[in-house]
Amino acid sequence: MSKQFLKKVKIINYLINPIKLNELLDFIFIKRKNRYICVSNVHSCLESYFNPKFKIAHNSSDLAIPDGRPIFWALKLLGYKNIDHLPGYFITKKICEISVKKKYKIGFFGSTSSNLKKLKFNLEKEFKGLKIDFIYSPPFMKNIDRIKLNFVKEVNKRKIDILFVCLGCPKQELWMFKNKNKVNSTMLGIGAAADFLSGNKILPNKFFEYLGLAWFIRLISEPRRLFWRYFSTNFLFIFLFFLQITGLKKFK
Repeated sequence: MSKQFLKKVKIINYLINPIKLNELLDFIFIKRKNRYICVSNVHSCLESYFNPKFKIAHNSSDLAIPDGRPIFWALKLLGYKNIDHLPGYFITKKICEISVKKKYKIGFFGSTSSNLKKLKFNLEKEFKGLKIDFIYSPPFMKNIDRIKLNFVKEVNKRKIDILFVCLGCPKQELWMFKNKNKVNSTMLGIGAAADFLSGNKILPNKFFEYLGLAWFIRLISEPRRLFWRYFSTNFLFIFLFFLQITGLKKFK
């Protein structure tokens, strides 16, 4: 296996692994504990730019993979050709598929209780024999430090191999960073992928995803909530990345 994927590449001021799907899956299905993987997009990139605590949490991850198409393209422009675009919903389903064969135990933490129940039903229906042995929806709160850790003991007691964390950015990355050494699992922060897999939100068409327009499908479904976020973040990302590749600005 190529070791290129273990190298992290700077995009503006956060770090991403130039990685292929098979390398990611090989990494996940090595039985190791206390690891976390960030599933990274433009939103998390700019969160890293403005939020020093988030930057530390994201860049301390064992892997950070290109969930967003613009992040994938940025890696290509930086010279990393032999890589894959790895959307959160896609890798979650791949991991579940292989977990059936390897008899891995799966858990989900975050999102709403109703959403997790739908997600569990859909995945267990699609992947016969899948063991989703743990789901937990914490009360909504802005301060992740207030999330009680009693459930972590339950995760460890049940010997969950892979824990999908669905708290959304930046909460999930900050939470995984803080609790890495407490959770005896490989954790992945998949954010909105839980909504796609439960059926609560429209899954992007492959054609739109390939063109980097998956955000547009989400915008149509939630225009009031997402318009300003997408308008501002997409253009700011393009501007900052232009400064990086032209050498007009050095990012720390």
